[in-house]
Amino acid sequence: MTARVTGLDRENSTGRVGEIFAKSVKEFGTVSNFSKIMALAPGALEAWMTANRGIRMRYLDEDLEFLKVEQAAIIRTSSQNQSEYCLLHNIDLGAEAGLTAEQIKMIQADDYESADCLDERTKATITWIDAVTDMTASGDEDAFQRMTTHFSEQQIVELTVLCCMWNFSNRFTEAFHIPPEPEGKRLRFHPLPVTAAAE
Repeated sequence: MTARVTGLDRENSTGRVGEIFAKSVKEFGTVSNFSKIMALAPGALEAWMTANRGIRMRYLDEDLEFLKVEQAAIIRTSSQNQSEYCLLHNIDLGAEAGLTAEQIKMIQADDYESADCLDERTKATITWIDAVTDMTASGDEDAFQRMTTHFSEQQIVELTVLCCMWNFSNRFTEAFHIPPEPEGKRLRFHPLPVTAAAE
């Protein structure tokens, strides 16, 4: 697949975009095809990176168990939207965060409620993510109340923000036919040294 627009090249980007790309390499080991194209609207990319850093990346140090739930939310959103690009990246990141192959499979399944490998808060998250993605959350009091039994208000907001971010990302990558990076060249929570990642 060839992207519909030409993104910015990391090696030749300077100024504001160069700084954003440098942060991406430091945090994820690479600059994704998604970022290269969104860099054509640098304010949007900067906002995306800031939100991602403040909502998801901090849990690498603070709470790996909640990071797994966050990855489940992103994987479910991308699966529901059938976004191959976002799924490939976030299945890899989910595995790196500690999700098993069975958990990743069941997060995407219709019968997730019966999955012994998923805990109750992950199941509650999936139900909520589906409601937000399908635009039925406003009237789904049961799904919301279920979330309140497992998460603080801050966590519910963060998980909902991630769902909304990836609904955007799914649509963005599909609209521009952004091609997935090959295995080993995708984003990582614990990137390889920059020299290796840049090859």
